[in-house]
Amino acid sequence: MSFLQNSNTSADIFSINIMSLTGLFIFFPIFLFSQQKNLPLNREWSLGREKNRSLINSHADTIKWKSDAIDSWGSAWGGYGVAYYNVDSTSCFKPIISNTWHSEKIYQNTFWKKIGTKFRKENLFIVNDTTDKFHLTIDPLFNFEYGRDRADSSKSFYKNMRGILLRGDIGKNFSFESSFLENQATFVNYIQDFNNASLVVPGQGRWKRFKTNGYDFAMASGYVSYSPSKYFNFQAGIGKHFIGDGYRSLLLSDNAFNYPFLRVASSFGKFQYTNLYTVFMNLTDGGVKTPPGTERLFQKKAGNFQFLSWNINKRIQLGFFQGIVWQASDSMNKQDLNFNYFSPLIYNAALSEGLAGTNNVLLGWTLKCKITNSISLYGQYMLDDISKDFTRNSLHNKQGFQAGAKYFDLFGLRNLHLQVEYNQVRPYSYASKKSAQSYTHYNQPLAHPLGANFKEAIAFLNYRIGNLFTEVKVNYAIIGKDSLGRNYGNNIFSSDNNALYGVNSTHNEMGQGIKTTLRIFDFHIGYLINPATNFNILVGISNRSSTSTIENSQTNFIYFGIRTSLNNVYYDF
Repeated sequence: MSFLQNSNTSADIFSINIMSLTGLFIFFPIFLFSQQKNLPLNREWSLGREKNRSLINSHADTIKWKSDAIDSWGSAWGGYGVAYYNVDSTSCFKPIISNTWHSEKIYQNTFWKKIGTKFRKENLFIVNDTTDKFHLTIDPLFNFEYGRDRADSSKSFYKNMRGILLRGDIGKNFSFESSFLENQATFVNYIQDFNNASLVVPGQGRWKRFKTNGYDFAMASGYVSYSPSKYFNFQAGIGKHFIGDGYRSLLLSDNAFNYPFLRVASSFGKFQYTNLYTVFMNLTDGGVKTPPGTERLFQKKAGNFQFLSWNINKRIQLGFFQGIVWQASDSMNKQDLNFNYFSPLIYNAALSEGLAGTNNVLLGWTLKCKITNSISLYGQYMLDDISKDFTRNSLHNKQGFQAGAKYFDLFGLRNLHLQVEYNQVRPYSYASKKSAQSYTHYNQPLAHPLGANFKEAIAFLNYRIGNLFTEVKVNYAIIGKDSLGRNYGNNIFSSDNNALYGVNSTHNEMGQGIKTTLRIFDFHIGYLINPATNFNILVGISNRSSTSTIENSQTNFIYFGIRTSLNNVYYDF
């Protein structure tokens, strides 16, 4: 997989995506089975679908959902499925024209009606064969946004993102998807500072300079999915994953950039068991010398994850999690994995080598309770390490928890939804004695974007009437940030050996370091144009303040956008 170490320039990402999918088709020629597609990881998009699940009938493993679910706008994912093209032996794309189109008036009415239906309800291109064994949709992806920061009136900001999305099925048990985005953008100051420090755009990969203050970056994803029976599903590709029921995940989230993966899921009655094998990267040199003029290689590290979801009854769901980031590759960028990497047994690695071993092992548990058909409670507990004598303030007491609630149809008002959530993570969590083993990928955390040593409260209020939608979001966080040369436990890339009070210290408290208060308020209102790709227009305002004894950052951003929004992008840090 050495080719996956190159930078994500437009040409590289496109070739990686094509090569990965082509290789998968060659390697799995017999996998011509299921319609097991994934739904996008987008919180606002999925609200209506989640609301409609009045009882627990799916698993908290939101490492993606089946495409036969109903989306938040009341239509099936992938549009309304009306075929405009047939595939036959003489022409790949043969238009279907009705025999009733004899009069010019009828032709015009039918033509414009079909154009309106295509624009408002369907995928741009839909290809079916006559035997219904092949289905393909092709859609444009875009995000054109313009905004101004009232706290910095000298600049305007924009996003210019264009791409393509292909989704398809072959037979009843085989599905595939591929997407590619090319982007140029400018960002408000705090995101610009993050880009320059981390060398990546949040969740969207490496950048190169565009004009004076802009960034050019590209992003590709894709997978193939095969279900030999109703009990098993196999997926391989490049993408992101998320575990939990909340807005954040303390176990595995979609915060970082895409990565290669192999996923095996099995479902039996009240249980679903998932194994996920991944390839992550540290954006440091892999050690192998590359010829002049070629892209440098980056240090690889493998990860694997197990998640067991148990529907105890129709209202209570319990989940068990283990995640491991394995020892990074050596100076020649070679990685030696022992047998435990391939073991499908949950908690096997934790029992065999402990939580403070060579590899970075993370344990977790999730809980969801449906109090009523409209109200649900959820939570997570994360354990990265624990002191042998259970000392509360030990550096090795690495843990965090999440508690949240969702109230659909608040006060009986249809489509008014409230979500509140609290997250807390102790200092030095997710980090390791070896900085290369941190619970990270592409210079970003694999779990919470704030890293560690923080307390955070979030609230959402969403309302939809017809195609009109609006959202109010409030973030409030207290973060114990590191200062220059002092590791208080916020930066999860830093080695435990650099901890301020020592690696075996026993007086590490929540919020130690530079106390920083983060406040974010975001409001937007928009109109849905086409549910097939969540094509919408919106206008909004976002106010962010970050204050401490050494910082006072203010952003008051007003923005307007025309977009297809299928993925979460986290700028609230």
